[in-house]
Amino acid sequence: MSLREYLTLTAKMGMRPQAGFGYAGFLLLLAALYYRPLPPLLVLAVLVLAAFLAAMGRQAPMRERVTGMMATLFGILYLALCLFPAERIRFDFGERVGEAWLVVLLVTLWVGDTAALAAGRSFGRTLFAPLLSPKKTNEGAIAGLAAGVLGAAAVQRFIFPDLPLRHVALASLLVGMAGQLGDLAESMLKRAAEAKDSSALIPGHGGVLDRVDSLLFGIPALYIYLVHLYGP
Repeated sequence: MSLREYLTLTAKMGMRPQAGFGYAGFLLLLAALYYRPLPPLLVLAVLVLAAFLAAMGRQAPMRERVTGMMATLFGILYLALCLFPAERIRFDFGERVGEAWLVVLLVTLWVGDTAALAAGRSFGRTLFAPLLSPKKTNEGAIAGLAAGVLGAAAVQRFIFPDLPLRHVALASLLVGMAGQLGDLAESMLKRAAEAKDSSALIPGHGGVLDRVDSLLFGIPALYIYLVHLYGP
């Protein structure tokens, strides 16, 4: 659904994404990343080549062919590569520890998003990124980061005491910042498409892409932290 919403947004921008190729390429790349029947880089190279061939065969002006091809490829990479590290977090650090970190990730982003929204509405004054999202404020962003870290610390204290608190605090701060960037990235897509939400699938909340935008940046951020600063 997220890919469908992304492709719809790019179509509203005037591009002509290759939807069928996008769905097939997304599933193929995910399969290569998760099950590794073929080297993921080989699959990625084949996808790029296939995208060029598909664009060449389309009956459309050249500009539409090229922009549609690039939009489709970016959507495949944006979603597949950003979601995939969740699987690596779960298994590379031991299944129980990996699942604990994923819970920390989800709590950090959920609590942070909720606090940022509440704080922004209550006492937000300074706009954070007015060109991308006219409702986000510096006060809300700071409150969201602080609340996310506190939420993660509470999870560590009461549910996963074996996780080092220092790493939980630092990782949740990084995840919170990455999540806010992910939210802004999706806002940029919606502003370019002149759309309020990615879709109307979830009444009052937008689409699936609106729900996972912070995850798309938060998951890779946590994985990078765990690999380079935490260790298996």
